[in-house]
Amino acid sequence: MYNTYNGDMELLKNAALNSHIDEYVRSGLIDVMGQLYLDGSLDEKAWKTFIAEGVHSGQEYSYFYAGLADAICQCHFAEMLPEIRYMLDNDLLDEMAMGKYDSCVDCMFEYRKHDDRFCKSPVNTINMLKHWAMFQDESSEKEGQERLRELKKSLLLESRKSSDPKVGRNDPCPCGSGKKYKFCCMNKPASPLDSIESALGRDKVLQRYPYTGEDRQEGRIYLRDYFDSESIEIDKILYLGLMERPGYIWLRDEEKEEKRCQGYLSLAFEMFIEKAEKENIQNFEEYDQRFSIHYFCEEWMGELLRLSKKERNDELYRRVNKYFQEMRNMSGS
Repeated sequence: MYNTYNGDMELLKNAALNSHIDEYVRSGLIDVMGQLYLDGSLDEKAWKTFIAEGVHSGQEYSYFYAGLADAICQCHFAEMLPEIRYMLDNDLLDEMAMGKYDSCVDCMFEYRKHDDRFCKSPVNTINMLKHWAMFQDESSEKEGQERLRELKKSLLLESRKSSDPKVGRNDPCPCGSGKKYKFCCMNKPASPLDSIESALGRDKVLQRYPYTGEDRQEGRIYLRDYFDSESIEIDKILYLGLMERPGYIWLRDEEKEEKRCQGYLSLAFEMFIEKAEKENIQNFEEYDQRFSIHYFCEEWMGELLRLSKKERNDELYRRVNKYFQEMRNMSGS
């Protein structure tokens, strides 16, 4: 569709909004418009206006909304993240397509290393179809099956590795100083984070956290453009506790994961209170509007309540619940 576009933008818009057209075709039309925006053929204001119109078109769930969410993220329209939130809250967007809201935020601030295009031009049919089963000979099929077996084996071995490996005295220090562990961090006082998980375990998760923008590249957006350093630090703690970790579901230690999550959320709760008091925040909405990044107050605090109740941590439950109810009442919820 992109390679046969005849310049009639209204035709694209009307077709994309037409609920009688197949949902995957409509999603493809969104990709075409996204590429035209990247080409400079579609004005940014007009593109954003169309996306907002599509989000609030009042239609039922379809893959069309996944196309809109993907366009918002790939075009890095951070101010339109509330539109993604709206689609998720109203069951218009399937989490299987884009992930949860936290994954969408990651996607928003991610810049691909190779191909930032929505659509290919020109189309090389042979290259696109050569890996299809019908075009492969028997030997290629056997090689593919062998590679698949090796991949499964490596993934299984990786999933069985400890996420919190032990560091030997003479091993390189996990902090990256280049010194041996015994001459660096081994005897340093443990931080509250270390009592939850090792620095190595935290680094594995935070590798996926959006780059905050210490060294900038022209034309890119960064978290520091929208949030202060305190908000980012609190969000990182929440991210460590709530972001889904890779690995096979059936090999996960649910009890260990919940304990780790409760530890991070408890720490984030203390930091949240300090930030809210410092900024004179009166309710959840005010905090979310100014400081929330990947997670919203009522959701992560509600999860902390659930975990503390399950673990029968009565003191923590009472303290969080008291604050939770006060903030909800001030919100008029």
